[in-house]
Amino acid sequence: MKLKKILTLFLITLVSVPTWGQGVGKIRGKIVDGDNGEAVFGATIVVRSIKKFAKTDFDGAYDLELPIGTHEVEFQMLGYSPQKRSVNVTAGKPQVVNITFGLQTLETVDVKGRALNDAEAALLALQKKSSAVSDGISKEAIKKSPDSSAGEVVRRVTGITLVGGKFVFVRGLGERYSNTELNDTLVPSTEPDKRVVALDIFPSGVLKNVRIIKTFIPELPAEFSGGLVKIETQEYPEEKQLSVSVGAGGNYNTTGHKFLNMNQGNMLGGVNSNQTNPLADSGNKGLVFEPGSIFGGIPPEVTQTGPVLFNQKWTPNSGPAPFDKNFSLNYGDTFKIGSTSRLGILVGTTYNRNYRFREESSRTYQASQISELTPAGTRLIQQQKQDADLYIEERNWGNNLNLAYEITKGQQIFMKTLFSQQGESVVRDSVGQDNINSADFKSLTTQYTSSRVFHNTFGGDHALNWFGDRAHKFDWRINFAQAVREQPDLQQQVWRKSFSDPNPLNYTRLGNNPDASRFFSDSVDNSRTAKFNYEIPFDQWSGLKSTFKLGSYTLDREKNFRFHEYGQKTNFPIPALEYYPVPGEIYSNPLLFQQNTYTFSERQVESNAYDAFQRLQAYYSQVELPILPKLKVLFGARYEDSYQKVRTFVTRDVNNPLFTLDYGCGVRSEDVRLALVKNNACDPTNNGIGELRTKDTLPSFNLNWEFKDNQILRVAATQTLTRPDLRELSPFGFTPYFGANRVFGNSDLRRSYIHNYDVRYEYYLSSSDYIGIGAFFKQISSPIEMIGQPVAGSISQRFTYVNAEQGTIRGVELDFRKEITDRIRFETNMFFIQSRVDVIPWEQYIAAKMGVLDPLSKAAAYNPTNLSRPLQGQSPFVFNIKLDFHLDEKKRHNLGFYYNYFGDRLYSVGANGLPDAYERAVGLTDVVFTTKRGDHLEFKVSAQNIFDTRYRVYQKNELTGEKELFLSYRTGVSYSFQATYKL
Repeated sequence: MKLKKILTLFLITLVSVPTWGQGVGKIRGKIVDGDNGEAVFGATIVVRSIKKFAKTDFDGAYDLELPIGTHEVEFQMLGYSPQKRSVNVTAGKPQVVNITFGLQTLETVDVKGRALNDAEAALLALQKKSSAVSDGISKEAIKKSPDSSAGEVVRRVTGITLVGGKFVFVRGLGERYSNTELNDTLVPSTEPDKRVVALDIFPSGVLKNVRIIKTFIPELPAEFSGGLVKIETQEYPEEKQLSVSVGAGGNYNTTGHKFLNMNQGNMLGGVNSNQTNPLADSGNKGLVFEPGSIFGGIPPEVTQTGPVLFNQKWTPNSGPAPFDKNFSLNYGDTFKIGSTSRLGILVGTTYNRNYRFREESSRTYQASQISELTPAGTRLIQQQKQDADLYIEERNWGNNLNLAYEITKGQQIFMKTLFSQQGESVVRDSVGQDNINSADFKSLTTQYTSSRVFHNTFGGDHALNWFGDRAHKFDWRINFAQAVREQPDLQQQVWRKSFSDPNPLNYTRLGNNPDASRFFSDSVDNSRTAKFNYEIPFDQWSGLKSTFKLGSYTLDREKNFRFHEYGQKTNFPIPALEYYPVPGEIYSNPLLFQQNTYTFSERQVESNAYDAFQRLQAYYSQVELPILPKLKVLFGARYEDSYQKVRTFVTRDVNNPLFTLDYGCGVRSEDVRLALVKNNACDPTNNGIGELRTKDTLPSFNLNWEFKDNQILRVAATQTLTRPDLRELSPFGFTPYFGANRVFGNSDLRRSYIHNYDVRYEYYLSSSDYIGIGAFFKQISSPIEMIGQPVAGSISQRFTYVNAEQGTIRGVELDFRKEITDRIRFETNMFFIQSRVDVIPWEQYIAAKMGVLDPLSKAAAYNPTNLSRPLQGQSPFVFNIKLDFHLDEKKRHNLGFYYNYFGDRLYSVGANGLPDAYERAVGLTDVVFTTKRGDHLEFKVSAQNIFDTRYRVYQKNELTGEKELFLSYRTGVSYSFQATYKL
């Protein structure tokens, strides 16, 4: 009976709701200033016949409920001529009336929801209004694309290349020359060896838009040259919205085929308790878990019990790879509180789980040089050959919560929170040849990495009407962000046999590091920032509206990294346990350690930890000044005072009294440093201390001239900088798998100073059609570059970072977007770039080769193959093509083709006579079909990399002219299906 009553009440509600809304409609829109494109805050919208009114907010947006019918609506603002519009209000969809004060244009369209700047036209309007050169991609375009992460999204933007599927290179400049902000505040990095944020950790479902700011203005952080990546998460809607999306997919090389997996991590990308290091507490207290002696340390009988504390699983599970899956849920609404206040909320979660198999072939070489002074005639001798099967499972979970409280018109506070977590499991099963030790080998590496970002911003936007007709604007942002990366229980097993052994089954355990090793690492990067901006409007000498803006920025960042490595050595070999494929479950059985067949010990041969911090205080002021109604300049300067310090150490030393002294050589003079090293007053690595203090004033000048309607010429001359990352100041390095290269930091790095020059022509054909042509030139003093170092008797190469002499980069960009017909839309963007970096002076290189330099000097340890080369990761030519076909007049069924291409780019820097390794040009083709069923249901079907393009990296053999294989793999064709339901 109760159920019947509930159903009856529900049906009455369904019938009644439309009836209640039949007598009321709504108008909404935006009001902007025709002179400068700025939103007009505080304008009044009046309907005198029924005595109703509304005011615009900071974005110039308004909404007003009106009875159904035709109304005379007035738009008023002191200092502007009033405007009137006759608007026919109907039930259902709101009428949008956008007003431009000072012009006679009027655009009226029917839309649902609040203007949130997430449509392509809105983002293009934002780009047009901006004083800086910028590009971007909107939520509307993101939804149409096949992309599942922010990394895949941004590669569609002009001037962007994506390296490794997640690291952004802007205008050919490496990751250190770009910065990433989320909701206008810094994002720390989950990468222990890079400053750049891995954008694949942000699911595309939480994004509102992604903008790339390419010219510096003083209100932005000065530490970028290529560009500033600004990620914005979705905002709350004007009315209730609820959407649910589910999907599935696969990969032709993976789904349904053999797949190896260790079942590590939890479903949401976190770390399971059985993966954590059971001995980590002792390591953090400086106690190394290794056998002691009669003079102290841990008793051997105690260390031999260590293996029983660890997870005993070494062998991956095998089975068919499942289908990919994804899910998202978003809810948003606005609640009116009283007559002047409202509360907005948006909460969402998105989840992706993908499986990928990849066959990878790699080779490394030694160089046989005729002369060390020239690479001409160099012959490549294969050092290592490795063919690996990689089984990769990725879980990506993103959540965002946005709350905004509008106290009254012009007074708003908000909180934006994002939590994103990614878990990546990799099983690497490889076979190869070690030509240094004349042995074949088999290697099995299993690893799991959990990366998470927590980002919380609390802020406010305030209009202050105390000083005249135009409001002053004050905004502030307080942010805490944390990036955590955990890599628990990376296991390596290695077997090998001599080339001279004819028996193909005689693979026996390597028996020393890294065989049977267990590696644990974790890094935590915390940042706290505070931003305050104050904008003062004023009238220029002829009455044109101008603004003066000033503000401050404070950054407090700390980054800590630790790793612990455990291994075993044989005391009494048991031949039956040494042969492949006897797994670790058997030869690492805890009982064998209790019987002293093997010895278990922590390995601390070199530095395994660093603690780092950065303190930054910045101030800026800028003026945006119209010289003429269509000609304006923005000029100003930013001052930044930065202090960075890194301490690299072995965790066993934390109890050493000298450890607390925390000192380094503290000198910049190479001669003084050498004298201190020779007298044992300083370690060659500066006692593990990297320290850098800089104070810089960075000027900026941007000119924007709208010489014809909707045609703008932009010119900019700016100065920016880039500082070494905290990791790059740390003389620390490790290898992720057997045979991989090692990269070490350098405590003597200095900051790089960059002069930037830009010119760009923009033609806004319509609200969504656009042409842009630009050119830029950058000159970099002391660029930070990777460089090779001599190494002998190893199948791995060794690299470090140095300040090169100088670098230059010049390029041209083109962006074209046009609705060709009612049914076809075409978009393309491309850029051409030339770059050159002079690594070290020729005279210094010759002196090192001739033995003139002191062997302990830094320069004597550098052994680059080429003294001049392009910037690492830079492609000379990149372009994107996008074709949209609307299959019906209402554009409810659409077919899209996407093509992304990058030219040959420097993949790995040459060292020790070896040539640079170049990645061959690659073009990727994606296809997407979207369809709508009614007002609530949408479907999307996509296929990515439909031609299964092969990635290839090569090194040129100077003697023969042949291009020798360095790395090769395919990612396979991926496909997906997604259904979305919206209320």
